[in-house]
Amino acid sequence: MMPARLTPFHARGTVDAPASKSAAHRLLILAALCPEECRVYLPRGTGPEKDGPPGRPDAGGGSEKNSAVSDDIRATLSCLRALGCAWTEENGVFTLPPAAKSAGTPVLDCGESGSTLRFLLPVALALGGAEMTGRGRLPLRPMDDLLDALEKEGAVFSARRLPFMAGGRFDGGEFTLPGNVSSQYLTGLLLASPLAGKDTLIRLKTPLESAAYVDMTLDALELFGIRVSRGEDYFLVPGSQRLKAPEGGVRVEGDWSGAAFPLCLGALGGDVTVRGLKADSRQGDRAVLGILSKMGAVTETDGDRARAARGELHGIDVDVSGIPDMVPALAAVMMHARGESRLYNAARLRLKESDRLATVCAMVNALGGDAEIRDDSLIIRGREAVPGGRADGAADHRIVMAAAVAASACTGESSVSDPGALNKSYPAFPDDIRRLGGIFDVVDHG
Repeated sequence: MMPARLTPFHARGTVDAPASKSAAHRLLILAALCPEECRVYLPRGTGPEKDGPPGRPDAGGGSEKNSAVSDDIRATLSCLRALGCAWTEENGVFTLPPAAKSAGTPVLDCGESGSTLRFLLPVALALGGAEMTGRGRLPLRPMDDLLDALEKEGAVFSARRLPFMAGGRFDGGEFTLPGNVSSQYLTGLLLASPLAGKDTLIRLKTPLESAAYVDMTLDALELFGIRVSRGEDYFLVPGSQRLKAPEGGVRVEGDWSGAAFPLCLGALGGDVTVRGLKADSRQGDRAVLGILSKMGAVTETDGDRARAARGELHGIDVDVSGIPDMVPALAAVMMHARGESRLYNAARLRLKESDRLATVCAMVNALGGDAEIRDDSLIIRGREAVPGGRADGAADHRIVMAAAVAASACTGESSVSDPGALNKSYPAFPDDIRRLGGIFDVVDHG
């Protein structure tokens, strides 16, 4: 795909938050594991227009792609179907019947979704095993700590990186994990634990980072009737519990991670409101509004709406250990703010869809800003006039969105490669840019 053309503009208007990927993964998986039918409601309308697994861009697939559902959620839905859940969808309402036992070994194609892989691996083992596949950078992303923990309780893997066969059985037991590598490992074990006959005890060797994501998992389990005991360094799920579908179904909340980008547009150039957000959400990325306020932007919440408007922006230091996904969006603002900013404790960014410490730094500099990496920190020195340029999207959805935000406040036209990466989390982002008064056009620069 050709690069997207980006022009300076002052963003003004209101857009709807995309569905929270974090919440949707958890709720869809638990709904599929219920012994009775469960409905899951996604905001922004619809999913695939026909019943069936979500179609891959390169594979026909028998279903049409709708821009309201991201590729990562499609990956989870496809895997749930492979595990025997014949879900259907109509107008954004997903109906998930109890999963039937798969004939043979199911193949779970996780696409490029780390959440899908790490959440469903223990679940697949609890259901009898599966072949796990994926693409892009997913086979390169770390899994060793989770595999080691599962192996100690009897799991068997044909390889240490995708693709591999996962055999043996998950039936509870005692697991030990580092708390500072990926909260997704912990979430995967917690989501599988209701299927276990024995107690599931998870101990943490180091303090937990990204604790907000684990809180979301615990909330989802409670919603489905599962009891979890939590201590300073452990989680205990009693065995032989029964998932219960919530009466009336469950609704996926709006995504603060995605909403951060239009809110940052508002902070840079105008006045933007995002609807469909929970002000008291467990999502750690809702911290973006407070960070923008500390930088000098005008911010407020009103019911399910969050607003950010232009202010006199200045640089600040931010510990991003618990909100690593916010680094691209915040960097896009900081490169236009007065003074120096520092985003620190960012080492985990190297393990995302791209090495985000490197790709965010490169994006800022390519557009005419001033950024450098120091150890696990990104240092950004704001400039009064940033000329714009050609940014490499690095096939990473958050880098593409960050470039669009940064370009809105540049003095000249810019472009970013790999706009198709937006399908991973926020397919409607180009349309929302246009709704707010900007340009996001795919063109041939020759």
